[in-house]
Amino acid sequence: MSCGINHQVGIKSSPEEIYKALTEIEKLAQWWTTDTRGSGAKVGDTLEFWFDGFCQNFNVEELQPGKRVAWKSPKDQGADEWEDTEVTFDLSTDEKQTFIQFRHSGWRESTDFQGHCSMRWAVFLLSLKDVLERGKGRPYPYDLEVHHGELVGEEMNCETKNGTPYGSKKG
Repeated sequence: MSCGINHQVGIKSSPEEIYKALTEIEKLAQWWTTDTRGSGAKVGDTLEFWFDGFCQNFNVEELQPGKRVAWKSPKDQGADEWEDTEVTFDLSTDEKQTFIQFRHSGWRESTDFQGHCSMRWAVFLLSLKDVLERGKGRPYPYDLEVHHGELVGEEMNCETKNGTPYGSKKG
């Protein structure tokens, strides 16, 4: 059985501006992690999201300007639990806002780490909203802490293939 994360947020911004914030390195670094590398501009590109010494890679799987962005986490290039999972951002509008329907699907099982990631995705989606509506987000390492002090790694039972705990803050 596959498990997933599902969030929706309404943003007072155009689908085109949101699409840029999901595909351009400089804009991704304003809301998710300040150390964002690679490219998200075309299908087949690889994005690297760095959290201290830990890197989570995503391959760009699908791009529909102003409508959809999809990434896939490759094997052995990030958190074990994220291997072969897919992250999608589907955009739709009404007269007041653009909605992002966010999904992180393909989890092998529901775990405490998945719950933690769900909360973290919500925090970063609100950071994205702040970038687009207020001009300033709270990307890692300046984001809202969900837990206090040293976190994630062994405490959440999440390690990468090389044994390095998934990135966390030092508190």
